[in-house]
Amino acid sequence: MKVTKRQGGEERKILIGMIVDKQVLGRISSKWESGLFKSQWGNLVGQWCVDFYNEYESAPKEEIESLFESWAGSALADDDTIQIVEKFLGDLSEEYQNYEDASNSNYTIDIASKYFNKVKLKRLSDSISGDVSSGDIEKALDSVNTYGQIEMGSGAGIDVLTDEDAIREAFAEAQEPIIEYPQALGDFFKGALQRDAFIAFMGSEKRGKTWWLLDVAWRAMCQRKKVALFEVGDMSQNQIMRRLMTRAIRKPLTPQKYDYPTFIEKDQGSPMCLVDFDHRETTKPVGWQSAMKACKKVLKTKVKSKDSMLRLSCHPNSTLTVAGIKSILQSWERDGWVPDVIVIDYADILAPPVGYKDTRDQINANWKQLRALSQSNHCLVVTATQADANSYNTNTIGRSNFSEDKRKFAHVTGMVGLNATPEEKENGITRLNWIVLRESAFSETHCCHVAGCLAIGNPAIRSTF
Repeated sequence: MKVTKRQGGEERKILIGMIVDKQVLGRISSKWESGLFKSQWGNLVGQWCVDFYNEYESAPKEEIESLFESWAGSALADDDTIQIVEKFLGDLSEEYQNYEDASNSNYTIDIASKYFNKVKLKRLSDSISGDVSSGDIEKALDSVNTYGQIEMGSGAGIDVLTDEDAIREAFAEAQEPIIEYPQALGDFFKGALQRDAFIAFMGSEKRGKTWWLLDVAWRAMCQRKKVALFEVGDMSQNQIMRRLMTRAIRKPLTPQKYDYPTFIEKDQGSPMCLVDFDHRETTKPVGWQSAMKACKKVLKTKVKSKDSMLRLSCHPNSTLTVAGIKSILQSWERDGWVPDVIVIDYADILAPPVGYKDTRDQINANWKQLRALSQSNHCLVVTATQADANSYNTNTIGRSNFSEDKRKFAHVTGMVGLNATPEEKENGITRLNWIVLRESAFSETHCCHVAGCLAIGNPAIRSTF
């Protein structure tokens, strides 16, 4: 007896599932990209199925014959591929029966997920090997950083009305912000600073965006949350470290006079607020020994953990991509360190992703990927963005003051405006307003007045509405 060994068993099973099973095809269609099958004919048939599903929301089943005949009669068809697909479709009735006997959509989806990732990884390996051999290391690194795993899962989902654990978790999480602020700022942020959220500060140049990002990182750390802080080019590592040490020491690093706000209240008769200051002065410079002593005190009295709670990763301007951030986070995760909060200073100067030529599209892609990062890592992501030139002459910035690409607003769960008149800035006062806030009512013109002291690294000491 002659035995013919059929090649491409996984590929054939997946294609049969795509042809006859709506659930399988729907799940694969949501993750479809060109070249997921090893064979040219497999990618061809797969694309027919995906196109059919996108138009009719069903599996093609017997209509696959019509799709084949339409293609076979076109100028794109070649004899070898026609023969292969014709043979595959001729065997389909028998293999369909076998598929039905094993009838398990989730099983096929799992096979497809593993198979597609295997194909992608093999092609990635070949591409990297070729780039390394030719000396194009930068291209090889880009390939590594932009690799995206296909995750389809079974798609079983949850029963919304009966899954008690899911209901309980949804309410518990909604009620627990990952970072809490005191006084009026606590009411301002409400539950916006929670897991899966993507928050951005928007302000004109020199409005304290970095200070506010560092404040988020510091408060999260002191509230025993693990924080990944990425400085992507606006400041050097030494500059960031000095700012953080200033916050730890709670004194200026150099001799100077400064005003510490002790009281703030909104002046009901004007748009201004009333602030009382304690006038202070330091006469000696602060050295690294004092910084170390202060850090030990923070660890003992605030952090109260032996685990690393704040990790800083610094990179030159426009060299770190979102894919690079993900790669670093994955490396840390392999060491058992997973952040609760990711702070990026700041999104506008991240390196552009591969494949985008237009600047606006590059920025939009980065912001879209940062939103996805907050969801995939189940963490809070916080960054900042530059307001446009008109913001210098605007009392309170709004949605019209975006720079480069307004699609940023579509990706954030909240956008906070940083506002200060020249007089307010001189007195260390910032007005915060919500420009975008999902899931809660807000007014763009309703501001929280905050008095801080940047000389000691704290932009938010007193606050009022």
